Amino acid sequence: MRFAVGGFEHETNTFGTIPVTEETLARASVSGQSLLDRYTGVHGPAGGTIDACRDLGIELAPVLLADLGPSGPALRNVYEDFRRRMTEEFLAAHREKPLDAIVLNVHGAGVAEGYPDLEGDLLRAVRACFGDDIPIGIVLDLHANVSPEMIRLGNITVGYKCYPHTDSYESAYKLVCLLHEHLSGEKRLHQALVKLPWHVIPASGETLSGPARDIMLYDQELTETHSDLKDLSFFHGFPYADVPFSGSGVTAVAETPEAALAYARQAAEYAWSRRRDFSAPIYSAAQAMDLAEQVKGVAVINESSDNPGGGAPGDGTHLLREMIKRDRPGSVYGYIYDPAVARQALAAGPGQRIDCFVGGKSDCRHGEPVELKGAYVKTLSDGTYLKKNPMGAGETARIGLTALLQTGNVGVIVSEGRRQVLDDGPFRIVGVDWRDMKIIALKSSQHFKGWWKGRADAIIPCESPGIHSADLSCFDFRYLDKSFYPFADPAGFSPAAEAVH
Repeated sequence: MRFAVGGFEHETNTFGTIPVTEETLARASVSGQSLLDRYTGVHGPAGGTIDACRDLGIELAPVLLADLGPSGPALRNVYEDFRRRMTEEFLAAHREKPLDAIVLNVHGAGVAEGYPDLEGDLLRAVRACFGDDIPIGIVLDLHANVSPEMIRLGNITVGYKCYPHTDSYESAYKLVCLLHEHLSGEKRLHQALVKLPWHVIPASGETLSGPARDIMLYDQELTETHSDLKDLSFFHGFPYADVPFSGSGVTAVAETPEAALAYARQAAEYAWSRRRDFSAPIYSAAQAMDLAEQVKGVAVINESSDNPGGGAPGDGTHLLREMIKRDRPGSVYGYIYDPAVARQALAAGPGQRIDCFVGGKSDCRHGEPVELKGAYVKTLSDGTYLKKNPMGAGETARIGLTALLQTGNVGVIVSEGRRQVLDDGPFRIVGVDWRDMKIIALKSSQHFKGWWKGRADAIIPCESPGIHSADLSCFDFRYLDKSFYPFADPAGFSPAAEAVH
């Protein structure tokens, strides 16, 4: 067999002001041997695809793949040019030697200008090239807003089950195995989608404990006890993508379309029964600091509302301002996205002092710039480190020029890169040992817990104003369905939509 892999991985926060441009897309795109070189051995979806094909003896044709950090929507011409190039590469691979299947690595909450369902459009473009002759499999992030179009145009859909997404590798690996079974087994596989009238807030959805874990285990047991059920995926959805089909849902892959729909309905009804058990504490910057000051040991405050992993700018200053005001010994903020200040620190050099305004430059929602007078430039780094978090373990992270500034008792890490913090990498590269700290601030919602949970003595969520806030009432939604939970609480369970293939 011969499979091809490509895709456009992008989680879109439609409230974000930073778009996907031609420049950002070029940095994130690889194809051919470069794709294999970058992702072989990496614990992520592309790495899982590569290894599954190798283990099953499937020849893999790597075509164009873009792995983009979350942000605002992609510019229309940028997305359309990528779609054209990707489909051309798929066709070229097929002409070189016929393909048996196509694997699309996508996110499921992608939006481009004029394309609210980016993944559905991408599937439509690939299907237009190959008709119904070649099965298409897609691996989706747990936060996908799965549309009926994705199910009708694809053949097999597998989603991440864990949040933090420590199983993206395993999910992609399973997708390849199911495509192989689909092609070589006695029965073709089918899939179904049941959408729920529910917007799951990312800050409440970790699967390390609580109701989201219970749902994950319920689906796992259902799959293990029914041989005709091949996969169940509960998608939390991504409410910050303001599109009409935003919301949670369940997909099932089974041996018949009827079985797939029945299993998806059963899993969706159980998930719906647990909706009121989901909660997201909302602490202001001052409240989070109050709690952190009471911790004996290391307290980590995660500013979820300005999480770059959810499309936020990463330069919010609400928590930073409070930390500097408190000036507690052993405090460090890691990190603020501010390329200009990082370059200013480089120009001054380690051991020098600078006056600067840090953060607050992307928009007014995330706080005003914080003035630092006589900030001491302690260390500089090129921003390169090896990821330790199970999400992408083994991959080299590059966040660009990074500086550690000291103002009073507070260390402020400033970088050219805009990524959420997953492990201690951004601290390590500037000489900060997290074990020596008392209060550590970072920008993430749940993914950081894949490494920090069990190491920090306390984890305190901070929900200062931002475009990734757990308080959905502060957003001016235009398309998202506000008849869904938690805006309303419909009696009983009635699917928001269903689709079968």
